[in-house]
Order: sequence, then structure tokens, then C-alpha cells
Amino acid sequence: MKYFCVSDVHGFFNFLKQALDEKGFDASNPEHCLISLGDIFDRGSEPIQCLRFVNSLPNKILIRGNHETLMEEALKRKEFLYHDWHNGTVATASDLAYFGFDSELSSVDKIFKCAANNIDYNKYMNSLVNYFETDNYIFVHGWIPCKYDRNMKTYSLISDWRNGDWNAATWINGMEAWSNGIKIDNKTIVCGHWHTSWGHHFLHNDGMEWENPRSTNPEHRRARFDPFVDNGIIAIDACTAHSHKVNCIVIED
Repeated sequence: MKYFCVSDVHGFFNFLKQALDEKGFDASNPEHCLISLGDIFDRGSEPIQCLRFVNSLPNKILIRGNHETLMEEALKRKEFLYHDWHNGTVATASDLAYFGFDSELSSVDKIFKCAANNIDYNKYMNSLVNYFETDNYIFVHGWIPCKYDRNMKTYSLISDWRNGDWNAATWINGMEAWSNGIKIDNKTIVCGHWHTSWGHHFLHNDGMEWENPRSTNPEHRRARFDPFVDNGIIAIDACTAHSHKVNCIVIED
């Protein structure tokens, strides 16, 4: 099987399609399988197109990200909090409500009830898994579950990580956890969630975390959003809203 892995598309359907086309993804090929590492919506203007596309694929593995949980929580409590506006959840919910519109509902109920009943959204959410594992790879959103001491800023591995707190794990900066020794022997963890420029800058000393176009130093005007690759890790979040691209890696395993 050939796995085409993307992450953190965030509602940018055209960038997703461009990345898959460049890698030769063929939805009709039974040997081609899409792996999405979560955060398929929020921020971009094409969340419905993203949902319908991945839902239509015969071979796919859809992993839950933190934005899927943010949406789920907002629709359950029927209230938007500050972070929902900041993270793009409100805009996505509005799109979901529009495409699931019920004329008998009042405008107050429309967003929450119609969005929660949206067919594309529910089909997608019901397909989500926490992780996917092969002989050589583990595919996750943030990282595998582990213990994190916020005061000491240290990580420690837990033996039964497969049954750990996956909701908390979706918020982990995988590159930081990896650099603190949270690794699995003889496996490569493929992750998203955190912009790869962080790892290139802080761990590989290659480019800035964020480019500064006004700087007179050429190095300060450069940031790398291509995959961050090292022994035991492949991180692929391109920060699409900023870089205007989706990273796609192809793995045969």
C-alpha cells in the first residue's frame, strides 16, 4: 500500500488537491490510501469541499486532531467561546450550518443544530481514529500520549501509550516531545499540529521560525515549512494559512 499523508489542511481544499496531484495520488487506485493527520477544517474557506473530498475516498485513514474536538465541544455546549473565534471554529460551523440548513429552524438554532446535523460533518467525524500504526510507522496528530510536567517543562514516556489520553496528545508539539526523548524504538512517528518551521529553527538551526521580510539579514527573511525529518520523526504541518501550501509525503509500508 502507498500512503499519501497530509495534515492540518484547515479548510484549504485547493492547496490539498495541489499537493496530492503533485505526488500522483489517484483515488481510483486501490493501492493508494490517503492519511489525514487531523485538523481538516477551520481557518480556510473550503471546509465543505475538504470534507466531501475525503469522505468520497474509498481508501482513507482519518485521524482526529484538536480542531475536530474543538468543533465537537462547541456544538455540544451550543456556545462559542473566544478561542472558537480565534481558531476558525465559528466560521466552519457557519459553513456547516449553511449546507445543512433547515428553513424551519430559527436563526438562533441554525448554527448549532444545522451544523451538528450536517451529513458531511457527521460522516467525517464518525470515521475518525486516534492513531494509525504499521510495522514501521505511527501516524498521529500531535504526538503519542505521554506525561508532561508544565512546571519543569519535561516529558516522560508512558508504557501503555496506546491507551493514553489522546485528546491531550493532539495538543503536543511533537518535535519538542521527540527532542525530549519521547520516541518509540524501531518506529517513525509521523505527526502534524505544530508548524515545521519550529523544528527547522530550534532543532536544526535552519531558517527562522517565522520569516521577517523587513530584516536586512537574509537568514531572518527565510523560514522552512517543508517536512521536518529526523531519526524517528517526520513532522509535516506546513502552517497552510501562512505558507499557502500543504505538505504531502508518500510512504510505502
